[in-house]
Amino acid sequence: MADTRLIERWLPIAALGEESIRERRSMTALPPTYYLHVWWARRPLVASRAAVLASLLPEDADRERFLRVLGIHGDPVAAKARIARANRTGERLGAEAYGYPRAFGYTPDDAERSWLAGHTVEGATILDPTAGGGSLAFEAVRLGLATLANDLNPVAALIEEATVTWPAQHGLPVKHTVEALGTELIGIVRERLAGVFPDEPGEGTRPDGYLWARTVGCPYCGGRVPLAPNWRLAPDGTGVRLEPQAGGGPGAPGRVCRFRIVRSAREQSAATVARGAGTCPWPDCGRVIAGDEIKAQAQAGAMGEQLFAVVYKERVVTSTKTGRRREKWVRRYRAPRPEDDNAAEIRARLAEKLPEWEAFDLVPSERILDGTKTTEPLRYGMSYWRDLFSPRQLLCHGTGVEVFRELLDADRAAGALTPLREAAYGYLALSLDKLLNYNSRLSVWTPTREVVANTFNRHDFASAGPMPRWRR
Repeated sequence: MADTRLIERWLPIAALGEESIRERRSMTALPPTYYLHVWWARRPLVASRAAVLASLLPEDADRERFLRVLGIHGDPVAAKARIARANRTGERLGAEAYGYPRAFGYTPDDAERSWLAGHTVEGATILDPTAGGGSLAFEAVRLGLATLANDLNPVAALIEEATVTWPAQHGLPVKHTVEALGTELIGIVRERLAGVFPDEPGEGTRPDGYLWARTVGCPYCGGRVPLAPNWRLAPDGTGVRLEPQAGGGPGAPGRVCRFRIVRSAREQSAATVARGAGTCPWPDCGRVIAGDEIKAQAQAGAMGEQLFAVVYKERVVTSTKTGRRREKWVRRYRAPRPEDDNAAEIRARLAEKLPEWEAFDLVPSERILDGTKTTEPLRYGMSYWRDLFSPRQLLCHGTGVEVFRELLDADRAAGALTPLREAAYGYLALSLDKLLNYNSRLSVWTPTREVVANTFNRHDFASAGPMPRWRR
């Protein structure tokens, strides 16, 4: 077998580049591995497979077959040019513009694996000591190759186990076990969180989310200012209009904002924060609140929060053309009511549980260390990791971890903690982590998609300032 490998002589760089971009182009149809857990540097699967294949194959390997095994079953470069022309002329090419599915979804068959084995040094093992999100290891295993992968970061190591090892070891039974355990966990958590989320007032409705704004006191008029970079809720113009209550005038108590849901962008209120500085919304004030003032209030524990919109789902029954009834849940918005704010009950329940949770390390009670990536939460008064969560968020997350620990301990005590169930608990742990990522004080509402963006939407803590609007 020749010593020179294919990767040293040739790689279809342009095709790999376009197919890698295509792999990431749809944020709602990414490779399944991407949804497992946050990781900062996920390598494209098609490029990872190409790197493994081209490192093993000799320089004279069949290049057409190489592309076939990669999943590139057409010419993505030509397709890109065709799509560009169609965009200029207004032609619609539809979902089949490339002529074949995205490459990452293709799994090589037995014949292709045999072809690869015939060109590979006997006993060859793929080694990735800094595997990160596990893309190289995942693709090597899909090719049927012996693979070793690891990472110094324990989160990455767990992601690799869940991405590569457990599916290979347990197959579909681990999926069914996770579903059963998850259903059991959810049922218990719901019972313990009864009353935490008030019922919706309308028939056929259910709560879906609560949008809060951080607040600071206006140093000039004493009003409680809700901070938001915009007041949009949905792309159709639905948003929020602030109704500042004057009270007894500047400096008098009772200067708070009420909120009204409006249906056009023209009716929405102007931003109350931009580039770190706030703007008082009271007509008799309207002064700019310096960013340093906002940070000072936050660090002194004076930054508050105010519910400004409730997101809920309404059951709607429609009829199809054939006359069949179809039920769907439609997202709606409403202004908050006094009974929506059950903060006192939440704080009481949290105060009862927190000492026990801290003693058993169920909540993150460590101080946030000063560093490049933690500057934002620190400058806005978040000194401990638990400060990244509102009381209700912390109560919900802590309850989930509490029930998780109880189920795990019960299995261990009963001698039922088999490797299959251990893997299932690993997936449940990753699921709880996902909840943390999408339900923190740093999670923001995305009006273009009407969803909550995750905490690490920008791979940092850039949202820790006065701008976030979060769901809890």
